[in-house]
Amino acid sequence: MWEDATPKPVPDAGDAAETGRPAGGRPAREKAGENYVLWAQIILVALALAGVFAARQLGLPAYAALRTAFRQAMQEQGVDAFGDERELVRFIQTGLADLEQAAAQAAVRLADGAATAESARAAHGQPARAAPAGASTESYQPAFALALPLPAGFAPTSGYGWRDDPLTADGSEDFHLGADLAAAEGTPVYAAADGVVRWSGLGQSYGNYLRILHADGDETLYAHMQYLFVHPGQQVRQGQVIGTVGQTGDVTGPHLHFELLHEGIRYDPAAALGLG
Repeated sequence: MWEDATPKPVPDAGDAAETGRPAGGRPAREKAGENYVLWAQIILVALALAGVFAARQLGLPAYAALRTAFRQAMQEQGVDAFGDERELVRFIQTGLADLEQAAAQAAVRLADGAATAESARAAHGQPARAAPAGASTESYQPAFALALPLPAGFAPTSGYGWRDDPLTADGSEDFHLGADLAAAEGTPVYAAADGVVRWSGLGQSYGNYLRILHADGDETLYAHMQYLFVHPGQQVRQGQVIGTVGQTGDVTGPHLHFELLHEGIRYDPAAALGLG
């Protein structure tokens, strides 16, 4: 891929035997040296791009300068900044984009598993009445209409806010970050609005769950599902079947746990869903 592809005369077997060179015309030791140089270039370019990626993720001021320098090098006329390895750079860029998407999905999962688990538990005997970090007791209505995520026949069982913790028997309370809608296992789950799947996978508390990104930075979250029918990056339409009701994760029975987020903050979804 990176060698001169111009046809060259092939020496006969006698010449090869006399010079100690292979039929390709260059000593094997020279080719091995070129391979080492190529791998060194691969590692150096990968490390450089990883540094740019880290600067971007951390919001370092150096990122803007690095991005400008990289663009100028790629567009410079007459001088190939990367020699014959330009195709290699493009390959690494593609891999870096995949790595960035994977890192973004991992960040979503870490956020859900840390400060934004399904319920935020108060200290035993001292339940605070303010909403925990990552949640709000203020009302919020999206600029677009939300459709019910389940067909008719479901039953709201646990609303948003403080409640007796259903997973303990010690009388403690927790702050429920969404609305629980009970339905038979296998019931289809619908996308509440048009959007793009931001996360789809398994969480410790949520079980099988997914998040859909909508307009204005709003998101909806669907948890404890039996099966997930969509994947990250997929466009979905309102009313599209995205999975089925299940009882994975921390549950006491089959239901859909539904959350509404605006700019990363949870809000009560009841009004937006028309649940009263």
